[in-house]
This record gives sequence, C-alpha cells and structure tokens, in this order.
Amino acid sequence: MEAVSSDRDWRAESPDPCGAPWPGLECKPAGSGDAARVMHVTRLDFGVEPNPTCKDAAAFPPEVFSLPHLQSLFFVDCFANPSATTALALPAPGNLSASGLQQLSIRGNPSLSGTVPQALASLRSLQVLTISQNTLVRGEIPQGIGELTSLVRLDLSYNSLSGSVPSQIGNLKSLVGLDLSYNSLSGAIPRRIGELRQLQKLDLSSNNLTGAIPDTVADLASLTFLALSNNGLVGHFPPGISGLRSLQYLIMDNNPAMGGPLPSELGGLPRLQELRLAGSGYSGPIPEALGDLSSLTTLSLQDNNLTGPIPAALSRLGRMYHLNLSNNALGGAVPFDGAFLRRLGGNLDLSGNSGLCLDGDRSVLRGVGVGVGACRGGGEGDISSSAHSISSGTGRGLTTTTAQDSLLLGLLGHACVAVSCLFALNEHAPY
Repeated sequence: MEAVSSDRDWRAESPDPCGAPWPGLECKPAGSGDAARVMHVTRLDFGVEPNPTCKDAAAFPPEVFSLPHLQSLFFVDCFANPSATTALALPAPGNLSASGLQQLSIRGNPSLSGTVPQALASLRSLQVLTISQNTLVRGEIPQGIGELTSLVRLDLSYNSLSGSVPSQIGNLKSLVGLDLSYNSLSGAIPRRIGELRQLQKLDLSSNNLTGAIPDTVADLASLTFLALSNNGLVGHFPPGISGLRSLQYLIMDNNPAMGGPLPSELGGLPRLQELRLAGSGYSGPIPEALGDLSSLTTLSLQDNNLTGPIPAALSRLGRMYHLNLSNNALGGAVPFDGAFLRRLGGNLDLSGNSGLCLDGDRSVLRGVGVGVGACRGGGEGDISSSAHSISSGTGRGLTTTTAQDSLLLGLLGHACVAVSCLFALNEHAPY
C-alpha cells in the first residue's frame, strides 16, 4: 500500500487490514469451520476515489501477487506522473503458479511503461485481463497468452503494441470479448480466430493489419460486434458472412484497398443495427438486399466508388436515423418520400453524387441534409437546383412558380452574376 498510495499512514491504520477494512481493500473468508473466521485480502482497487489514490512517485508493486487469496486487482488512472514512469513488472513465473487471481485490470496509466510480461502466462486462473490505455506499454503480445485458457475477456486496446496477432489466441475457447484496437499491430488476422466460437465482441480496429479477412470469421456464430476499421485489409467479405445471425454492429470503415462490390449477403444479417463501410474503395451498386435489414439504424457508405441508383428498398427501413451515402457516383432520383427525409433531417447526407436529384415536393429540402437538388421533369439532371438554393436564400420558395418559371430561374441562376443576376431574378420571380 505504501508503494502506491500516500492517502494515509498505512502501518498506523490498523494492524489487521481486514479487521477494520482499509479503503480499496476487500476481504473474504478462505474456507469453512474454524478457517472461516480468518479473513484474507481478495480484492485491491487503486487510483479512483473512494479507493486509494496513487501518489506521484507510485511504483508498480510486483509483490502484490504474493497475496495468496487475491482474486481481483485494479490499477485505474493510477500511474500518471510523466516524470516518474514505472515499469509493468511481474514476479518470476514460478512465484505466480499458485496464484488464484481471476481479474487483472491495468487501465488508463500514461506513465506505466514496459511490455506485456511473458509471466502473465502463469496466471492460469485469470478470467478477465485488461491492460488498456497505457500509451507507454509497447512490444509484442506474448505468445504465452494462449495458455490463459480460462480467459473470458481480453482487452489490450489503446497501447503501443506492435508485431502480429498471435495465432495462439485461438486456444482461448472460452473467450467472449477480444479487443486489440488502437495499437500498431501488423500482419494478417490469424485464421484461428474462427475457433473462438463463444466470441461476442471482436475489435481489431485502428491497427496496421493487412491481407484478407479470413473466411473463418464466418464461423463466429455468437458474434454481435465486429470492428475492423482503419487497417489495410484487402479483398472481399468472407463467404458465408450471412451466417453471423447475431451480428448487430459491423464497422469496417477506412480499409481503402478492400474494393469490389458490396455482397448481397449483407442483407441476410437480421439483427444488424449499424453497418459502416466508408472509405474502402467499394464499387458497383448498393445491393437491394440492404432493404431487408429491418433493425438497421445507421448506414455509412460514404467516400467509396458506388454507382447506380439508391435502392428504393432503403425507404422501408423504419428504424433508420443515420444515412450517409455522400461522395460516391450514385445517380437518378432519390427514392425517399418527405416523411423519410424529415425523419432523418441533418443525419442524411447524399452530397457529392453529381447524378442524384430529388423528385417531387422540393420544399422538403429545407432544413434537411440531403445535399442534392431537385430533378428536372423526368428525374434526370439538376438544372433547377441552383434556382432552389438562390430562392431559399431570399426566403421566396419555388412552390408557386410554373414549370416555365422554374426552368427560366434555373437557367438564370447558372448564367447571371452580381447585380445583373439580382435584376433578372426580381424581373421573373413571383410575388
């Protein structure tokens, strides 16, 4: 306690930490009968009040692992003094083999340095391991991580880890959550990731991963959250991805070399709520099958090379509240009615698609983030869009003009400038 916190004079506090429990410390009996009267330290929490705060010169205390009945250990926002870094160090593996530690959380410690210790592999009782948001923790993920076969959750996110994702992670058959995001990991996603049949969350985003998504990902039938954004992945979606029937979030933005068409199989994910595939070089049409995603609330396909019309089936998505199709090569009339446009409001962005236009009642454009103009006659082109933007600026709308007036205003809007423009518009505008 003295090595970490100066909140009090720990030696004078109480000769028995469990007799008059110290803050941040939890005790439980170790057995039954007479042994039940003996209390042992089972949990320690440092860093966040009401637990003991960490002093500026706090050092990571490897001796804490000598507590024979310790089950949970937390260092959260503890080691934060940039002029007093301390190393993440564990005792020798032989001194850890008898440990009953089940939960280890080392999170948000900007002055904690070193590597993920190889000795962690000796903590065979670990069920939850979190070493996250410690920017000075570097090096590779130890291959011995695969020996922690009791792990249910593994979170090594927001560090400075490098090297590859070890294939030994496939040994962690009980794993429910795996988060390695926001590091500098490289290489391919190991095929053995598909052996984690209990996995519900897989987050490998914001690394330097390359290669194709292994087809074994389609075997993760329990998966609800899949995030692979901000990497260098290439190729196509794995076949059989529609088998991920529990998937709710598919987040794969910013993999510029993915390319190719979007598969219709994506429409076979009945629970999908968010689909984010921006900035990944996809081409071809938006699959009509996406209109079958009745649970979808967010669809982000911006900054790709998508072509063709917007599928009318998307207008059936009654739970949609965010739609971004901007900066593609889409064309034709927008298939959404006024109610759909108003419901999304500023959460709708169709800008940067020069071939798109809005047919029907142009008054719904106001206050809506559509980013396209009104169609001319048969729904192609957009020569009246500038007239709409000018009339919106003057507060006069076009709803009372005749078709000839609208066309004339559009032509004038393209041709005239400065004072002559204002004069021409006042000459023909309705009052």
